[in-house]
Amino acid sequence: MRELLEALCAGDSLRRERVQEVFNRVLAGGVSEVELAALLIALKAKGETPEEIAGLAEALRAAAQPFDTGGLRVADSCGTGGDGAGTLNISTAVALLLAELGLPMVKHGNRSVSSRCGSADVLERCGVKIDASAAVSRRCLDQLGVCFLFAPQYHAGMRHAMPVRRALRVRTIFNLVGPLANPARPHWQLVGVPDPALCEPLARTLGLLGCEAALVVHGSGLDEIALHGPTTAALARAGHVERLQLQPADAGLEPQALEALRGGEAAENALWLVDVLAGGAQRAQREVVALNAGALLWISGRAADLREGVGLALEGLAQGGAARRLARWAALSQQDLGS
Repeated sequence: MRELLEALCAGDSLRRERVQEVFNRVLAGGVSEVELAALLIALKAKGETPEEIAGLAEALRAAAQPFDTGGLRVADSCGTGGDGAGTLNISTAVALLLAELGLPMVKHGNRSVSSRCGSADVLERCGVKIDASAAVSRRCLDQLGVCFLFAPQYHAGMRHAMPVRRALRVRTIFNLVGPLANPARPHWQLVGVPDPALCEPLARTLGLLGCEAALVVHGSGLDEIALHGPTTAALARAGHVERLQLQPADAGLEPQALEALRGGEAAENALWLVDVLAGGAQRAQREVVALNAGALLWISGRAADLREGVGLALEGLAQGGAARRLARWAALSQQDLGS
């Protein structure tokens, strides 16, 4: 560990395999809290590279409880959190809408950390058993095209890092890897980040991890594609990373005020989730869900471009079937396999 820390302090980056090796030890409880704190701060001070982030993501994936999709090609939509905007649970609505449109979704998430209501909080309020067994989640995926993998349940090794993370109280490499550690290893990912400077590094990281196509976005202060302003994005596909600037007009939409997207506690956000999936809610709220869903339809090859993807998503919302799918998911997730 001393040589590794000295290398980082000298400004040298670490090979992916070396990072995976040391974090394998962290997740097994084999690194002291002092050593881990030094490692995290040294990485942060130097600046984490895509290779280093990929090394931690591989360690998390290797240590995770496995989740077998049965060969099904799946997607995920989520953010790293930390934008501080307190918006509605847009990526959760996106997952349900896309499942309704035929794109299988394995959502990997947690309770709220930086916002008032995380994906786990709102789904639990809607009746979904967020800590369902892997077998029950697989049944939900097979029958409904959507399931939720509760991060603490699948990444038990993270308990060894939590005391240090809580004590440091600063963002570290761990804050970047949540969307990259999905045990289902999605083929397509839409990832939101709180800083536009993270778009390209995380896109490159997802490429290193073998993601078929990934769009990493920062929308004018949000870890979503924005309607209230431009979105900085990086698209990783076929071994290349392309930098993009997305405007609402690119999707055939008009700008909308950010204020319309402010969320609340879990109960309030759950009511909104059902409403928007039933084709209700405010125009800005429907359109921001469609905008982000349309992006995944585009990068997964189900739409020719972003504009077509958004059109398909708006049509899907208007039909209201995603709200019924949520109700069926809640019921199915609560049933034991013998039921």
